[in-house]
Amino acid sequence: MKNRYRKLIPFLDRFPFIIFALVAGIAILIFLVVNSTLDLSLFSGEMPAEETAEESYELFLATPNDGDIFDFINQNETVPIEVRAKQVENKNFKVHVLINDQIIKTFASPPYEFNWNPQRGGEYQLLVQVADEQDQTVAISKQVTFSVNYQQSQDEEMIISEDIEEKKTRILANSQYRRQNDASGKPIFAYKCYTPPVIDASIEEWEIYEKFSNFVPTIKKENYTSHTDISGTFSSCWDDDNFYFVIQIIDDVFSQNYSGDQLTNGDSVVIVLDTDLEGDLQTQFLNNDDYQIEFSPGNFGQLRPEAFMKWPTNAAPQQTQIASARLAGGYLIEASIPWYNFTNYTPTDEDILGFTVSILDTDNLESTELVISSSNQFDFNNVFTLGNMVLIDAGDLSEEDQEQETEEN
Repeated sequence: MKNRYRKLIPFLDRFPFIIFALVAGIAILIFLVVNSTLDLSLFSGEMPAEETAEESYELFLATPNDGDIFDFINQNETVPIEVRAKQVENKNFKVHVLINDQIIKTFASPPYEFNWNPQRGGEYQLLVQVADEQDQTVAISKQVTFSVNYQQSQDEEMIISEDIEEKKTRILANSQYRRQNDASGKPIFAYKCYTPPVIDASIEEWEIYEKFSNFVPTIKKENYTSHTDISGTFSSCWDDDNFYFVIQIIDDVFSQNYSGDQLTNGDSVVIVLDTDLEGDLQTQFLNNDDYQIEFSPGNFGQLRPEAFMKWPTNAAPQQTQIASARLAGGYLIEASIPWYNFTNYTPTDEDILGFTVSILDTDNLESTELVISSSNQFDFNNVFTLGNMVLIDAGDLSEEDQEQETEEN
């Protein structure tokens, strides 16, 4: 009995150590298991590296659409290009626009839109790339294919007779004028009318006169897209008492809410006329023989059509008649202006005048969005930019027209 007791005493003395060893072993085993499944850096104060997912850049062409066909009538028309891009604006990235694999435009910031002038017809492939600071491509859009067709518009020149054609040639050969300024390459010819047109916003009696339609963008021309946005056809004539004109305008968005000296803030027409062209060939600024007259069609509601002479009188021209009509996709203005509004000027056969007619387009904006003109460039205050008009007496064109109709019948 004593021997058993003596053997039990050493075992009891070692028991706490045995328990400690078991607990320590179990703790080590648990640590190894936990360490293999959890990131213990959480307990060390170190933050794990954040995983960054690959960024996605939404990139597509809003215009043009795949398969679009643009039918143009002059070399000034453009294709509107608009790019939509997300996740790009807040980075120092560039947006490249490529046509037929050539970069034609690079944007450093939005908006990503502009008007591209193709210059020639054909089929074009368009796509857009996003490039990082090292100019490495990080995103690319789907390719869009579109076509451009040119149907060159020709102004209608009245071939009245060989004698009149020779007269026109002689006038131009023997006169000084700014040959480089006319948008169509030649002056506008205004024929003398023996039966004046009735100012009633009708185009019918103007068929016997030449038509000018080769308007070009001159002010804010970066906003010009195509002739379907804004274009016009202009005819004029004269007699001893008045200068007459009619202009038919294509305008996809009509807007006119102004009158008086503010009417050019809306859709309107401006005529600038220099009655002493030869004497002003070296004069840049408007003087007392220059006239700027503005015409509004009204708004076909409360505002009536009106004319306003901005220079030199800053008042409505006297006894001017004006009529307008709302057309599908545009409007028409017809007017007569007594010559006595042009102080000390009397119209004469073979006179060459400085002359530009301009169409102002606003598209519901607070100021003019675009100006197209009959001269290659135009500045309201710069006489050097004026084109030319020739007053010519070719006889009674209404009789010529009646004789031609009789021969055809």
